[in-house]
This record gives sequence, C-alpha cells and structure tokens, in this order.
Amino acid sequence: TRQPVLREIVPAPDALAGLRVLCVDNDPEILDGMRALLGCWKAIALTASTVDEALAHIDGDDAALLPDVALVDYHLHDRLDGLGVIAELRRRAKRDLPAALLTGDGSDTLKRTAREYGCAVLTKPVKPASLRAWLAARG
Repeated sequence: TRQPVLREIVPAPDALAGLRVLCVDNDPEILDGMRALLGCWKAIALTASTVDEALAHIDGDDAALLPDVALVDYHLHDRLDGLGVIAELRRRAKRDLPAALLTGDGSDTLKRTAREYGCAVLTKPVKPASLRAWLAARG
C-alpha cells in the first residue's frame, strides 16, 4: 500500500506581494529592518514611530492606501501602549484590522490581554519565518 506523500505547505514566493503592512515602533532601526524584510517579500511597509503617525495612515481619504494588517510594538513610550494603538486604529478604520503585538514581554497576562483584543503576540526577537507565516495567513 502506498503511503500518501505529505508536503509542507510553503507560501508562494509572492504570496505577500502588495500586502500593506503598518509597522509601529519608536525605534527607527526596527522600522528600517521591517521595511527591508517586508520589501524582500514584496509587501509594502507603512511605518510610524508615534501614535499620531500610525493614526494618520488610517485617517487618509484614499481607501486603497489603508493598511491590510498592523504590526505594533507594545512599549511605544507614547500616550498609548501597543494594544491601545491597535484599538484606536480599528475604531478609526471602522473594521477589525488584523494586528499583531510585537513585544519582549512573553508573560501569560499580556498574551491573555492581547487575545481579548483579538491580537496575536509575536515575541521579540521575531523570527522572519514566524512573521511571514502570520502575514500570509492574513493577506
């Protein structure tokens, strides 16, 4: 009897092409790295280092320029933390914008709170393969 061949499901090379990813982090080096990584995958990185910059990506008039997903650092050192930013992005976008919280805090409490917000938690340092898989599932 022949056994079925199990193959790993690998996203197509251009599976993320054109995906608009809003990256919110107060560290310019992180934003540069995200821009480069997303560019390799042909995704479009929209970057913001403050809450106001992040919200400006939602408040524009052109719906074609809105982000498809958001990657938000938890500790922004701004008036809102990452979960607050995600909640405000969704409120202004009037939709459940898919979002992941990026953090070095892997505590169960934060993971539970993020789940209540409907957010994934990607623990820093985020592995590119994990990030790509998360994006591909939402793109």
